[in-house]
Amino acid sequence: MKTPLKLSLIVFLVVSISSCSSTKISYDKNIDFSQYQTFAFFKKGIRALKIPKDKKRFVLRTISDELLHKNLSKSSRPDLIVNVFTDLHDRIDVYPVRFSPWHRRIYKEKSVEGRLYIDIVDARSKKIVWQGNTYIDLDGNDFQTFKRAIDKLLRKFPPRK
Repeated sequence: MKTPLKLSLIVFLVVSISSCSSTKISYDKNIDFSQYQTFAFFKKGIRALKIPKDKKRFVLRTISDELLHKNLSKSSRPDLIVNVFTDLHDRIDVYPVRFSPWHRRIYKEKSVEGRLYIDIVDARSKKIVWQGNTYIDLDGNDFQTFKRAIDKLLRKFPPRK
């Protein structure tokens, strides 16, 4: 009886941990993505993006570089509109620290984490044609974490039939 309970707990933990760090992508399978040649960022979305300015610039530049690398070009009259947003929350980890049986301390560590979302919208129809999201951790100045997350998201964009 204990073994199935332990196994269930292990499976639950593995699924919980992997769901936090997974990358999710969906797109309209009826769209021919080769018809799109140009893109621009959704300016209201950029202004509302709740990450530090230096990281915001880095994220936008990285997305732009990825799309330029995929033979799309920036335009004031784009075929695609790229919206970037986040869903962030505080994470507090508490660790007990013991110095002696009479003196206890608690060590707290606070961080900000959440998900980075990229929506790509057909400018004419105003419908989302591609969207992806991935886990991000905003602590520190590790810009490579953002780069890896964006690379992973846009790796298979545009989808091929």
